[in-house]
Amino acid sequence: MTRVPPPPPLTKPLHIFFSFFFIIAVEFLGKSSQQFLTSERTTLLGLKQRWSNPPSLRNWNASSSPCNWPGIICNANGSVIVLDLMSKGLTGPIPPFICDLRNLENLILTDNFLTGEFPRVLYNCSKLIEIEIAQNLFVGKLPDDIDRLSGLKFIDLGELVKWLNPVGDWKLI
Repeated sequence: MTRVPPPPPLTKPLHIFFSFFFIIAVEFLGKSSQQFLTSERTTLLGLKQRWSNPPSLRNWNASSSPCNWPGIICNANGSVIVLDLMSKGLTGPIPPFICDLRNLENLILTDNFLTGEFPRVLYNCSKLIEIEIAQNLFVGKLPDDIDRLSGLKFIDLGELVKWLNPVGDWKLI
């Protein structure tokens, strides 16, 4: 009696399926990451324009990655986590679309000419842990609902107004 060989394993179809799946996933993630980078570039260029296109930000342009711009630090995924624009000659209020930088953790805008009351628009920046906005032209008092910045660990509003929130209990330092 002759023996019939067993059917070939299904490794080839599975191999093809996983290869196809991998290619689709990489393509999707690449486009998603690129769209994210484009969105953050648009937000940053909008900030530059809203703040009167200061010469200190002349390297910010539509053809380069924001992660290579002065004052910008990105995480490993290419998302902006630090916006450090200390002493850059910025003028006007902090616009609400600053929080379109979804992963922004540190906002340093000390020593500019920013105006208005305390920028409550920052309540929408859900990942902020540090705000430094001293030496600007803000007016008014600190809002009673500043605790809405629940993840905030440090805020510097000027010479005598520095607050630390190490474990949810604000302290003047």
